[in-house]
Amino acid sequence: MTFILRDNNNKYLSLTPHCFLKSLEVPSVYDVENDELYELSEEAFAFLQRLPAKAGDSIDKEFLDYCLQEGIVSFTENPPVRVPSIQASPVPSLRYLELSITDRCNLTCSHCYLGASRSGDMPLSLITRTMEEFSLLQGLRLLITGGEPLLHREFWAINEQLRAYPFRSILLTNGTLITSEVAKRLQVQEVQVSLDGWEASHDRLRGNGSFRKAVKGIENIMSQGIRVSIATMVHAFNLNDFERLGKFFQGIGVSEWNVDVPCIAGRMAEHPDISLPPEKAGQYLKYGFSGGSHASSGNHVCGAHLCAVLPDGRVCKCAFFAEEPAGMAQKEGLRKCWSQIPRLGLNELRCDCEELMECRGGCRYRALLYQDIYAKDPVQCFARGFTP
Repeated sequence: MTFILRDNNNKYLSLTPHCFLKSLEVPSVYDVENDELYELSEEAFAFLQRLPAKAGDSIDKEFLDYCLQEGIVSFTENPPVRVPSIQASPVPSLRYLELSITDRCNLTCSHCYLGASRSGDMPLSLITRTMEEFSLLQGLRLLITGGEPLLHREFWAINEQLRAYPFRSILLTNGTLITSEVAKRLQVQEVQVSLDGWEASHDRLRGNGSFRKAVKGIENIMSQGIRVSIATMVHAFNLNDFERLGKFFQGIGVSEWNVDVPCIAGRMAEHPDISLPPEKAGQYLKYGFSGGSHASSGNHVCGAHLCAVLPDGRVCKCAFFAEEPAGMAQKEGLRKCWSQIPRLGLNELRCDCEELMECRGGCRYRALLYQDIYAKDPVQCFARGFTP
C-alpha cells in the first residue's frame, strides 16, 4: 500500500548513519553496526537513493514500517547529504577483504601458517588506497589482520580512518596487547580474538600467560561495547576444552565462534604433534555458532566474495595462496587484481554429496594439501558425516 508521508514534526526521512546502500549482484542496504545485509527490489533501492524525503513524498507503507523497525531509516531534524550515485560492484562482488597490514607478531605460535616475518609493515599510503578502492567496490567487511595488526607502526593512524568508510571493520588479534586504553581508542565495529583452548592447551601453542592476557583483552573490548567474536583452531591438545569454551563464550556474550582446523603450513609443519587426522578433527566443527559471514553464492566455491592483500601488496584468493598472487595492489589496483583471481565453480569439483551447496566444497587449500584443488576437503566431509 502506497501512502503519502505525513508532516511528522517537519522531520526528514533518511538512512540511519550506520546503513549504506550497496550495488551488489542484488541491490542491497548494509547495516555496518549490526552486520546485516538486506536485499532490495530495484524500486526500493531507487527510493532509498532519493533520500532524504519529507512530507508529501509517497512511499510503500509496509516497506517504510519494516525499514523503521530494522533501523535502516529514521526521522531527523536536519536534511543529511543525499546519497551519491553508487558504482556497481564487479561480478562476483568483492565483499570481504583480508587486509594483512603486517606480518610481525609478538607471539610465535606453533600452529601459525605464516611462519617467520618477511615483509614487515604495509605502507600507510597503500593501506589508505586499498581501503578507498574496497569502498568503491561496494565492500562490506574489512578484516584487519596480520601478524598482530596492533604492532603496525602506524596502527593508530589507520584506526582513525576507519569510521570514514561505509564498511564494517573487524580487527583480528591474539588479544594479548589489548589493554583498557587500547580498547578505548579502537574505532572498529568488531574484534575477533584467537583462543585455541582453555589455559593449558592455549598456552601450549601460543606461549605461557597468553590465555590470561587474551581473556583480559576480551574483557577490555567488551567494556567499550565493542562486539567480540572468537576464532578457535582444533588441535591435539584442546579436544576436551570445547564444552567449557562454548559455555564460557555464551556466558560472556560472545557474538560468534568460528571453529576451524589448521592447515599444515608454516610453523604447523614443524610441529606434527599438534595436527589431527581429518576424520577426528572434523567432528569438532559443530561447536562453532553464528558463523558463515563470508559465504559464497551461485556456482562459486569458498571465497567467491573474498580476497587478501598481503603486507607487500600481493593480492591473492586468501593468505594461504600467498605464492599464487593475482597481482600487486600498488601497481594494478584492487579492482584489476580482483578480476584476475582464478575462480572455481562448484561443478568443477569432484564432490557429489547433497551438502555441496551448503559447504561450498570447504577449504580449497586444504583440498590441495590432501590431494588437489578439485578434490574434496576431507575435514568438511567428516564434519558432515561423509567419508571422502
